[in-house]
Amino acid sequence: MSEAEATAPLASFEAKWIHAVPELGVALSFLAPQTRAAHGAFACLVHELEHAAFGIRDAEPATLKLQWWAEEFARAAKGEARHPLTQAIAAGTSFAQVPLATWYAVVGGALAQRDAEPAANAEALFAAYEVLHEPLAQIEAQLFAPLDVSALARARALARAVRETATLAEALRDGRLPLPLDLLAHHHLARGELSQTSPAQAAALREWLGMLRDAAAKPGAARIGATAAATRAADGWRLGRAMRADDPLATLAPLLAHVPLRVSFAAWRARGA
Repeated sequence: MSEAEATAPLASFEAKWIHAVPELGVALSFLAPQTRAAHGAFACLVHELEHAAFGIRDAEPATLKLQWWAEEFARAAKGEARHPLTQAIAAGTSFAQVPLATWYAVVGGALAQRDAEPAANAEALFAAYEVLHEPLAQIEAQLFAPLDVSALARARALARAVRETATLAEALRDGRLPLPLDLLAHHHLARGELSQTSPAQAAALREWLGMLRDAAAKPGAARIGATAAATRAADGWRLGRAMRADDPLATLAPLLAHVPLRVSFAAWRARGA
């Protein structure tokens, strides 16, 4: 990570990720002023780590960035944070009480995404994403509120599944398979055919989006926090619209930039968690 990136103002990271994930801005607006900075910094940190795990195409810079974060977590645990995100989290929470091993598990989970094998079924796919999001959920629950760690990890994994599907061509190019193998087999699709528009591709995607929408609805009233609740509400709306479209994939990706009104209610209701 460059020195300029490491020392950029906290506001620049919030602006960057609110632009990419607009429901984040809605969620943060409902948080208490005294905790908003730390909440926002943690949400941005999650997105930074996801970007290193999924968004950087070349392995070497991604690995170097994640190694830098591992070193930064060790510094922050000793009160020597250098990055504005870890500085803001440490200033507003009991950062030092989080075991360093849990932070290292986050980095290990991010690295594991770089070499993930195709998942046999939906549960295996979600579980693979949770290798990253389970330790992140443990940390978030320890820093901010008594959250339902399992439900939060699953909500974040489902959000990742939505974004991997929306960027299907890029995921396939980088060697990742965003749909489970049993679904491809059911629709008689080879992996190489998934990127090609066809009735079988549309049917497989429509079924997959329905599975994601149903899975996202299962946690119900579980305490997952405002930022995850906002994303879950937004994605439920996006998935429903994409499922009804003639071309689900072409419809889903642009919807990531739009936020329905239901997100405000979801974030408000979850603001204390």
